[in-house]
Amino acid sequence: MRFPMILAAAVTALAATTASAAPASYELRLEGHVPVICRVNLDASTASSAKPTDLGRMTEFCNSAAGYEVRLSHAQGLTNAAVYVDGEKIPLSSTGVTLISRSSTAASQSHALRLDPGADAGQVGDLSVNITAL
Repeated sequence: MRFPMILAAAVTALAATTASAAPASYELRLEGHVPVICRVNLDASTASSAKPTDLGRMTEFCNSAAGYEVRLSHAQGLTNAAVYVDGEKIPLSSTGVTLISRSSTAASQSHALRLDPGADAGQVGDLSVNITAL
C-alpha cells in the first residue's frame, strides 16, 4: 500500500510543477497580405477646351500605405492653362503631364475639378487622369 501512496504523491507534485511552469499570457499573431488597389474616376461627360469649364468630381482611392499620386494628361506646350482642384490653381505642365493630387498615406478623397485653357483655348486636347501607388 505504501507504493500507490508514494506514486499518488509524485503525480500530484508533478502536476503542481507543470501548472506553475505555464506562461502567464499568450500571444497570437495574425498576418495577411492585401494587394495594392488604386483607382481614380472623373465624373464628367464633356468639357470645353475653348473656355473655363467644370470637369466634375474626381474620386480617388488607393490603399497603398506609402501613398499615391494622381496626374492629369493633356496636350504639351500650353501657355497659361491651369486646372483648379477644389479651387486651388495648378498650372498645366509643358510636358503634357501635371501632378494634381498627392497623398503620403492610403486614402479615399473627392475633389472638384475645373479647367481653364488660358491663352491656348481649343488646344488642350484630350484629358485623362491616372493614379500611381508610391
